[in-house]
Amino acid sequence: MAQKAYFGLNFVASLIIAILPVVGCIFGIIVCFQREQYGFAILRIFFGWNIIWLLDIICMCVHKDLVWLA
Repeated sequence: MAQKAYFGLNFVASLIIAILPVVGCIFGIIVCFQREQYGFAILRIFFGWNIIWLLDIICMCVHKDLVWLA
């Protein structure tokens, strides 16, 4: 079974979090650390406020989970 995007929340709640820019970026960094992907967490810290945030929204709509860079 695939991991739920943000802390095991359902799709609608995770999509709302992904759409909110600041909250989505901070939660994305935390999720990367939880999944032990430290390189992507560092990328999110430096570039997550613009580029990776948009990728998270697209990923949530397509896969219903954070599978790219998380």
